[in-house]
Amino acid sequence: MRVSTAAMQQNMLSQIRSVQSQLADATEQSSSGVKADSYDGVADSSYVIATLSAEISEASAYADIAEDIQTRMEVYYATLDDMIDVLSDMNVDLSAALSTGTDKTYGINESAQAGLETFASLLNTQYEGRYIYGGSATDSSPVSVDPADYAAMTSPSTADLSYYSGNDDIAAAKVADGTTIEYGITASEDAFEQALRAMNLAANASSDPIDEVALSEAQGLITTAVAGLSELQNQVSYTQDQLEAVVDMHTDFQLAAEATVSGLADIDLAEAIVNLETLSTQLEASYSVTAQISDLSLFEYLR
Repeated sequence: MRVSTAAMQQNMLSQIRSVQSQLADATEQSSSGVKADSYDGVADSSYVIATLSAEISEASAYADIAEDIQTRMEVYYATLDDMIDVLSDMNVDLSAALSTGTDKTYGINESAQAGLETFASLLNTQYEGRYIYGGSATDSSPVSVDPADYAAMTSPSTADLSYYSGNDDIAAAKVADGTTIEYGITASEDAFEQALRAMNLAANASSDPIDEVALSEAQGLITTAVAGLSELQNQVSYTQDQLEAVVDMHTDFQLAAEATVSGLADIDLAEAIVNLETLSTQLEASYSVTAQISDLSLFEYLR
């Protein structure tokens, strides 16, 4: 091989290596659908891609938190519904007891005691292993209507929270930058206290002779408590609407940001395939020329 042909071959080999490199990149792009497997390959857009990718992850995490709280709100709403049912049944029993037309009534004490215990069990509802009506004291039941903790009452009564062992910390969660939503409910709410006091009065009222004063007070407390529980349900529904708006906001952002990242990082597959075929043709031609140069003699070169 002569010096002149060696230089030509070296130059051609350099071109081949360049085409090989381009071909390898084009092959990877065609198979992966992205311009590069790292930000180095899209340097002009790397900052935007990195920033949006981080914000997409953050938005996804916030959306997950909001959706989890939505499930807790559903638990709150369902238990409040059950509490209203307990009080509605109790109100029917009280009305029947007060309208007997005699100085005696039967079964109201037992009915009220059963309602008291059922209501307390609803306030001791657990979700994911945590008591949801105890404030931040989530590891132990917040309500006890055992006589040792919650003494028998007589009319006229006054508010009594001795049944409650939780605290007044309201659960809250950050669901977006600068946005925190409070969603917790504690068993110390007025409506709960009134409901429990009403059933305590009825459970301990005299039935022979009938204690109309105590039962009437209990009935009035139940009416007030039901209104309070309905208001708590409205608050729960409002919080659910807030959370739904938060989830929608994060979802919309993720879709828009992902589209932007895709536009910056992904390739046009049809264009990539055409580029791949072009480079393959160039490489084959380079191989052919290189082979010819290798076989070229001085005599053939001078002819």
